Amino acid sequence: MKKAISKVTCVGGGLIGAGWAAHFMRAGLEVTVHDQSAEREDYLRTSLEKAMPSLHDLGLAPGASPSRVRFTTDLEEALAGTDFVQESATEDVNAKIALIARIDALAPPDAIIASSSSGFLASDLRREARHGHRIIIGHPFNPPYLVPLVELAGGDAAPEAIVAATEFYQSTGCEVVELKREIDGYIGNRIQFAVFREILYLLSQGVANLDAIDRAIVAGPAIRWAVMGPSSVFYLGARDPSLYQDFVDLLAHEMESGYSAPASFVPDKALMKAYSDEVRAGIGAGGQDGLMSLRDEGVAKIRVLLDGIRERRNAAQ
Repeated sequence: MKKAISKVTCVGGGLIGAGWAAHFMRAGLEVTVHDQSAEREDYLRTSLEKAMPSLHDLGLAPGASPSRVRFTTDLEEALAGTDFVQESATEDVNAKIALIARIDALAPPDAIIASSSSGFLASDLRREARHGHRIIIGHPFNPPYLVPLVELAGGDAAPEAIVAATEFYQSTGCEVVELKREIDGYIGNRIQFAVFREILYLLSQGVANLDAIDRAIVAGPAIRWAVMGPSSVFYLGARDPSLYQDFVDLLAHEMESGYSAPASFVPDKALMKAYSDEVRAGIGAGGQDGLMSLRDEGVAKIRVLLDGIRERRNAAQ
């Protein structure tokens, strides 16, 4: 497989595909976006324009420009001469399996094919493809141009592709996490859903409204999570490292004592409707534009700040 990747094809021009295009464009690569709908080109161009302020904050590679992002509705044309394929089309597993098989048949033999699937297994997605050894999961977080995490899975049958994809994603500024084995939903989404489940439980119990719950997360654990993961945070929760096992035992006791939603809790349709209604009437009352601008500016500045801290720490070591 090729090690030098200069041309990337994003299959799917929706929210995630456009986000990937912005990310790869910022890295100075040639990017082709394919979508069956010609109308998606307008969406792509608008998305790139909206992303540019944050991309400038994060830093553009030499030659990076929206003019290097092209659009086509012809899949064969989009895949011609490509080095790397980022599939971000429909989240219907059967449709995705068929699409990936078609991509596999059309893409150059040394091109890696990564799916942005939010939860499917690579072993399923490569089922109808002839060259499964180059098909992996490359799962981003939305939007890919802002959130650096990409989770790689499926390496059991595609070890060389995983190695090459790791090097490639890292070269574009991604934080790569490889799963030792496949699991539905991967890592980040499973943790997100665990938090979401707790949010729904708190709402169902009338503990607080959604705005208060969001602020409790943002102003509390999320600030620390931006710097280090929960396990690192918990490690610092013990006043003495030699007492850490006692601290972990206390955490287990607190979970058993009701510090998290009971295992029997299952959100029903009425609760999900109440949740949706409250989000739209409260948090989302002003639409998405203002929230999107806040997210983009805030995440970009946090990333720049954290990168600076890491650079100074590394220089001091």
